[in-house]
Amino acid sequence: MQMLKCWLFGLMLGCLSWQTCAIDWYVRDWPPFNIQQGPGAGQGSYDLMLAQLIAALPQYPHRQLFATLIKRQQLMQQDVPHCLFGVLKSAERQKKMLFSDIAFYSPALRIAARADHPLWQANAAAAHIDLSSLLQQAWTGMVEYKRLYPQNIQQYAGALLQVSDNSTDLVAMLKAGRADYVVEYPDRLHFLAQNHPSVALRYARLQGEPPVVPVYVACQNTPAAPAQIQAINHALQQLRSSADYQQAWLHQLSEQSRQELKLAAAQDPLFQSSAATACTAEAC
Repeated sequence: MQMLKCWLFGLMLGCLSWQTCAIDWYVRDWPPFNIQQGPGAGQGSYDLMLAQLIAALPQYPHRQLFATLIKRQQLMQQDVPHCLFGVLKSAERQKKMLFSDIAFYSPALRIAARADHPLWQANAAAAHIDLSSLLQQAWTGMVEYKRLYPQNIQQYAGALLQVSDNSTDLVAMLKAGRADYVVEYPDRLHFLAQNHPSVALRYARLQGEPPVVPVYVACQNTPAAPAQIQAINHALQQLRSSADYQQAWLHQLSEQSRQELKLAAAQDPLFQSSAATACTAEAC
């Protein structure tokens, strides 16, 4: 702890002012949102939006550092200055992090299973699926270990198969029958399914969950953070009305997801100026 205090004190002395302290951005490999490997590296939707945010904050030096999901969760609980792009807000996270205004919206989590799985027959009349009802069946549900899930999902996490976020092919698990269904973002599964063309997936809304959720930028609550978040909010105000930012936001999403997100943006005052100039589906 004493070494950490000395490190923080040294960092403070190394800044000309709190406003000019470098921002360390920790990013993960989580396609199609963050892509850190292969020919598409840097071309995930979050990657492209973060690059535009960094360009809109020339008053700060920036570094992008790789971190796994578990490492990011650990960083949130420590006193190491850093920022994260594309995170969900929770009461627990707000104890350690300062959050921006809404940076963008994301399609909410869905239940997904193979299109020929019996659970679709069992829930044929339901517009939404209640996770608790699935748990009463002899089927294996799957979530990722250490993810932040909404409370009505998190309360059942102990009854679900929990797998690593960076080493488990979720679609391969469904294909092999090692899991019957998964709670995941539909566009992520659609991306992963490209490696399994023989697997047809089907999706359903979760009972009690909205169609989209707000996503934020968050910075560790240090003396530098209030000024950083203020500058980030100012930059986001400009970016939300930018066609390039909107194009990056909707990058690699399905048409259904794009329509849901555009509707959410049109109903949010923060995005009102964006709605007037929103890119078309063809352009995005």
